[in-house]
This record gives sequence, C-alpha cells and structure tokens, in this order.
Amino acid sequence: MASTDRTPKPSSPFDGSIFFPTAIAVLFCCVTLLQAHVKLLWGDEFVTFWIGRQRSFAGIWGALEAGTDPNPPLMHVLNWWSTSLLGTGPIAIRLPSILGMGLGLVCLWVFLRRRFAPVYAAAGCLALMATRGFDYAYDARSYSLLMGFAMAAVLLWSLSVEAQGARRVGLLVGLAVALAAGLSSNYYGALAFFPIAVGELRLGFATSPGTEKWRVGAWVAMVVASLPLLAYLPLIRLDVAEYGPHAWDKPRISMVSDSYLVIVEGILWPVLGLLAYTLWRGRRREVESRFPVWERAAVGVLIAYPVLGFLVGLCGRGMLSARCAVAVCLGVAILGAGLLARCAKPRTALLVVGVLCVWVVAREAVCGIVLVHQRHAFFRLLDAVEQTAAPGEPVVVGDSLVVFPLYRYGSAALRQQIVFPVDFEAIDRIERDDSGERDMWSGRNGVFPVTIAAPAELLGAREERVVVASPKGWVARDLEARGYALTEPANGVPWEWLGGVFTPLEHEETRILLAAPM
Repeated sequence: MASTDRTPKPSSPFDGSIFFPTAIAVLFCCVTLLQAHVKLLWGDEFVTFWIGRQRSFAGIWGALEAGTDPNPPLMHVLNWWSTSLLGTGPIAIRLPSILGMGLGLVCLWVFLRRRFAPVYAAAGCLALMATRGFDYAYDARSYSLLMGFAMAAVLLWSLSVEAQGARRVGLLVGLAVALAAGLSSNYYGALAFFPIAVGELRLGFATSPGTEKWRVGAWVAMVVASLPLLAYLPLIRLDVAEYGPHAWDKPRISMVSDSYLVIVEGILWPVLGLLAYTLWRGRRREVESRFPVWERAAVGVLIAYPVLGFLVGLCGRGMLSARCAVAVCLGVAILGAGLLARCAKPRTALLVVGVLCVWVVAREAVCGIVLVHQRHAFFRLLDAVEQTAAPGEPVVVGDSLVVFPLYRYGSAALRQQIVFPVDFEAIDRIERDDSGERDMWSGRNGVFPVTIAAPAELLGAREERVVVASPKGWVARDLEARGYALTEPANGVPWEWLGGVFTPLEHEETRILLAAPM
C-alpha cells in the first residue's frame, strides 16, 4: 500500500517539530498557572488537601479507611509531597493535577507526531486544550491524572509494538506503571486497561508483515498493573456501602451524553463535521496507511470511554460522573487530528491551528473572567458572614461545599466559630445526596480541622445563630423543628451567584440566615 504521509521535509516552513511543542508548552504553563492562582479552592479540593496533610502514607490510608474520600491514595500522596516542598498555596495544592495534564499533553504530542506532521499533532494538542476536560488541569482532584496516565499507557503500549529486546521490556514496564498509577489515582482508572486490551487483541489478528502477534508480555504487564486493585478492594467495598445508597452520582445513562456534550464541549462539533466530510469523500485507504489497525482500535475505545464507564459503574454498583470518563477528550483530539490530516494540506492545517489557538486563549480568558468574578463575590460574602456573626458566636454552615472555603479564606476568629452539623437521618429524609456530609463526618476525628458533630451537640443552647445554608435544606428544617425562626439579616446581604469553571460553589439556594429561638 502506497504511503501518503504528508510529513514535510526538514527545510519546509511547516516543519514545526520544535516551534509547535514549545509554543504549546508555553501556552499550557501560562494557562494552568494563572488559572490555578486565580481560582478559589473548593470543597472537594480541600478534601484532597486535608487528607494529604496527614503527611504519611499510613495516615492517608487511615483517613481513606475511615471513608473520608471514595478515591484511592495516589492523588493525596502527591498532594502531600507537593505541599511539603512548596507550601500550601493554590498552585502547590494543584501542582499534581497540572503535571498530570502536562504528562497527557506530552504523550499526546508524541503519539500524534509518530504518524503525522507537526502541524497536525499541534492541532490535536490544541483540540484537547479546547475541551472542558482541560479545566481539570487546575483542579486538585484525580481527573487530570486519569487523562495523563491513560495517554501515557496508550503511547507506551504503541511504542512497544515496534520495539524489540530490552527496549520493549522497558516500555512494557512503563505501561504497567502507567496503568497502575491511573488505577491508584481513581478507581475508574481501570478504564485505561480497555484500550490496551482491545488494541492488543486487534494486533493478534493483524495481517501486517513483521509484526509480532499475541504478545504475552503486554498481557503480563496488564495483570501486574491490576495488582494494586487487590489492596484497594476493602476501600471500594466501604465506599460502595457508605456512599452508594444516597450518592448524587449513581450510574445514569445521561452521564454518557454529558461526557460528550459537557466534558468534550464545543470541539466535538468540528470533529464530527470533519468525520462527516471524510465519510462523504470516502478516503479510507489514506487513513489506513497512517494509523495501524491496532492503534485505531485503541483510539476507538478511548472515544467510547463514557459508554464503558457507564457499564462498569452499573455492574459495580458504584458512583459515576461524567468526569470519570474525562479521557474521552484524548480520543476525540486524536480523531480530530487524524481527520484533519486526511482533509487538509499543511497550509490549511496551519490556519486550523491558528483558529484553535485563538479558541483556547479566548476560552481561557472567559474562564478567567468568571473565576475572578467568583473570587470577588465570594470574599464579599465572606465579609458579610464575619460582620453578621458576633464574636465567639457559632456559625452553623450546612453546605459541605462551602464550609471549607469559608474556613480557608476566613479570619482566625471565624475558623474557631464555624461548626458543621451532621444528622444522616434528617439529611436522607429531606435531601437526595449525603456524600458531602459523609466525607465530613468520616474526617471529624483529626483529618478535617472544622468542628463537626451531631446537631444535639452543636445546637443545644437556645441562642441566636448565624446559619449559612439553604432555607429549604435539612439544617434549616431541623432548626425550625427545634423552635428557631429563620430570617435573612436586616442588611439584606445577598448570596451572589458563584458559578465557575468546575467549581461547584454556585449553590443558588444557600443563604446567610439568622436563627433566633422563638
């Protein structure tokens, strides 16, 4: 089959083997570091932070055994190391996520560059940065690690197919490490095994001359990589039993559509348009000369991540959100780069790269504006809470996603006043989700610094209380049942909209209330 590779000669003005990756790296660093600095830390990020503050693997493991976070320990360990070296600023807390996304971006570049000219590889990397999944690069949770280790696994596996001897062994060892690391970051890291397994099966049936079939080493690497799961099984059983009955993120078919429409976001539509165009033109032979069939099989599984995630979550009766299938962004980016190589010559592709660059910069600028507004609005609210609460008076916070930001950014006096009540019987009777309260309750004995106790212990005295909660939530109803009247402060402090980029502080129903005994 004749090759149609459009890789230009070294003298070509489109040979950007150095320029493109350098420019993308600079853009990546500017975006992630600036956004990580501006963006408010939110509830789940503080869970990562405070578990990491146990400052030992035994302490972190003990916190997870208590049920403080339904995730494996790697993200917390990395956060412990990062904050130990660099302090407790937002960039230090989010540095593991930044590096995880950086790993994914580097591996994506190398994977695409092996098959395409630099301009097409650059388009694929920028397409990834244009997705909403890229926002997890500056979010101190495990989702960017999922992307980074999944892409590293696909790259190392694809390189091992063409390697021999000690180099192949080294690549397969790296594959095992990448898969195990993904599994140790998030239990849905198990999805990263599927592209490798399907690709390896397709390789076994390939007819390409000179390609080794049915490689035992690759399967051994996957088995070895799955061994950490044995250690995590008690944690998984605990999490399913504790969080499963009332979790907000039970497996739902809507998660599949959310993964494509929300996580992949707007870049999905140009890629689908390219796909429709190439199918209409019917240039099938050209793409076959670029991606081997086994790599196409692996990329196809990446694109199908949301469906696989839904099936795994359904079978395992676990919790599942669209974020767990965030690596679908990698598959869509690879598909887009491949389709662009089929449809466009390098000069046209260069224009596409320019458009994508503008897209990324404009999108991140808008995100930055939203995050700055959120920051200002939150600090106005924080000032209102501190002005409303009398010195030494308990401040009852009934919103699990707001309590840690109030504690982190509030004054030393406010930190001593904040209390978080938990009554699971009342919560499960009134609200659909109790996962935030379960996190807090599990960490009440030394993991989280906030005062956490049953309402009877916190609200026994018949005194006026400042409450930060929803007027319709369980805390407000419990206080009313205890004989308190709830009113908003006389100065009419509004609870402003705190919407942001994957920062769930936008609880519109949360208010600053005064609870006075009747």
